[in-house]
Amino acid sequence: MASTASYPSSTAGSTLPPFPDDVPTAPLVTISLRKLVEDISGIEHERLFSAAKSLGFFYLDVRGTPEGKHLLRQADDLFDLMNEFFSLSIEEKAKYDFAAKKSYFGYKGIGKEVVDGKGTRDKNEIYNISKDDLFSVTDPLPAPSVITTNRQTLTSYVTTNTAILTTLFASLSTSLQLPSDTFASLHKPAAPSGCHVRFISAPPQEPSTRSNALGEHTDFGSLTILLNRLGGLQVQLPGTEEWVYVRPMPGCAIVNLGDAMVKFSGGILRSNLHRVVSPPGEQGKEARRSLVYFSRPEHDVVLTRLRGGLVDELEDGGEEEVGVSAREWLARRHIGRKIEFFEERESWEGSMGTEARPLVVSQ
Repeated sequence: MASTASYPSSTAGSTLPPFPDDVPTAPLVTISLRKLVEDISGIEHERLFSAAKSLGFFYLDVRGTPEGKHLLRQADDLFDLMNEFFSLSIEEKAKYDFAAKKSYFGYKGIGKEVVDGKGTRDKNEIYNISKDDLFSVTDPLPAPSVITTNRQTLTSYVTTNTAILTTLFASLSTSLQLPSDTFASLHKPAAPSGCHVRFISAPPQEPSTRSNALGEHTDFGSLTILLNRLGGLQVQLPGTEEWVYVRPMPGCAIVNLGDAMVKFSGGILRSNLHRVVSPPGEQGKEARRSLVYFSRPEHDVVLTRLRGGLVDELEDGGEEEVGVSAREWLARRHIGRKIEFFEERESWEGSMGTEARPLVVSQ
């Protein structure tokens, strides 16, 4: 029998079909935010560190904390807002597509990015809302009224995510035997960065023509907090070619590490390959919508190995890597997949992050 459907809160989205029990799923461990905050013992911090080193993905059970309560309630509100945004006409949404200006923020329509080196088009809509815009670090981009009238809701959601991320960053810093504020000091909310809220919508695909909604990749930044109501996210199990679904779990966010954490830790921490495909079973007949918060280092932070703690105990790899700024890393990874700038194999390989490897093009 299929399991009960999983959602950001226990009541929202209850009419959606359940996630099936007969598909392979990823062995994500569940980390308790409450136990991390209360710091009753070091066990939960050890479990988080182990997950961050092995798969780089984990469930974060946010229940039992004020931040978690806020996160789940705000997520329900933002799923409603997301539905309202994506119901706008294509013509209206296209007014906020700023790709030609090489902006990372705003709207991206279906088929506006590639998912592989052959130029296969993606199958989802995206709307990125900049943290800097919401916090008035930069001038605001034009946006539809459904967004501008909900700026306070979006700002509060960023603030809640920031509080949760501060706990995770402190735990990982301490586990690496670095000062507890090491990672948080590279992600100050008032500093310019690529942090943002993302709305994603992927319509159901015909079974005979299904392809990846979002191609395999590692995340560009530091930590990603994902809330979704349907399956579709898949991770590649380390050391294999096997792709397995990540089952949404009630009261939990799905958290994963990005490239910046690999760079900062000298490879101790893992940023794992993942992709988005059609949801499994009856869920595949539904539009899949996801709410994401991407945490990224401040623009001027150089993505290179930190000094101190366990990082200093790593073997010297010879010539020291010359790091690039977070701004440069984001721009390179972003632009190469936009159809406006895509130039086949070279663009695809040039947009890769810590997952970079020789491109294999099927005949």
